[in-house]
Amino acid sequence: MMSPQAIGKGALVEYREMGYSSGVLDFTDNTTSNPLIMSTSNDKEFYLAVGVSSIADLFVKVPEESSSLIGIKVQVLGEPLKAGSTGHNLAFSMGMGNEQDKFEQTFTIDLKSNVTDFALIHGFKPSPFLTIYDGISLSHYEFEGTINGTTGLDSNDISYSAENILGAHVGVILGGTGLQLKLELAAQKIKWTNTDEKTLTSFGMGLNANW
Repeated sequence: MMSPQAIGKGALVEYREMGYSSGVLDFTDNTTSNPLIMSTSNDKEFYLAVGVSSIADLFVKVPEESSSLIGIKVQVLGEPLKAGSTGHNLAFSMGMGNEQDKFEQTFTIDLKSNVTDFALIHGFKPSPFLTIYDGISLSHYEFEGTINGTTGLDSNDISYSAENILGAHVGVILGGTGLQLKLELAAQKIKWTNTDEKTLTSFGMGLNANW
């Protein structure tokens, strides 16, 4: 849910709810390498961007149930958000994240995850208060961990990765340079280790303010 325009110096805060692909571990037959149980889930996310120049933003994404990302977005076509101009916009972004978590239920899983994400976003503003945008993304996600406090499994280690995750999205942004409402429809083609390829769709919406 990234817009095609840089802020143009300043800051932007966004709170949104969006769909994520979800892979759940399955220990059927005491095996730690079974296919993941795939689905989509809704997750709330906090997004903060700081305009470090008229065409570049540094950003951080903090979802509730997934890995956080830090990165940069660079606008290569069109005027930044604060200019309030119309016309075409084009930007690319790069982000990465690295986290460690511990999950405690009937047993404990120490988990480490890594993610990288690249995106190209195009937008068209027929008016200063409406933006129609679309884009594609390519991501890599991996996690590995150790299971403690249980017996009978064929291994205490888990390791899964999903390379070349292909995403596509289309959305609209309503509002001017101060407050905006964003609506987006997205699709993702993803294949995890030992898991069949899935194509999943989701809907997201967010509200942001910038200054």
